[in-house]
Amino acid sequence: CHGDDMAGDGIFAHGLDPIPANFKDATTIAMLQEGYLFWRIAKGGPGLPPESTPWLSAMPAWELFLTEEEIWDVILFLYDYTGHRPRAREEVH
Repeated sequence: CHGDDMAGDGIFAHGLDPIPANFKDATTIAMLQEGYLFWRIAKGGPGLPPESTPWLSAMPAWELFLTEEEIWDVILFLYDYTGHRPRAREEVH
């Protein structure tokens, strides 16, 4: 869906509403929190209520196909691909 170069223009992108995120734009990942990315990959987007906008997505739910560790691997790949680093966990005092 996101395409070979991650620009959101994969072979199925034209049939999706909205189209997939453009991860070739390095700012896309920079503005999203890791927890949101995990949730979006795990839960997908179909069936979200109308008030979910601007987070409306055609992203399928992957939680039945990927383990939690695999979802985190996808997230780390996206960070690596875009040249960003995940935020460090805050220490709890």
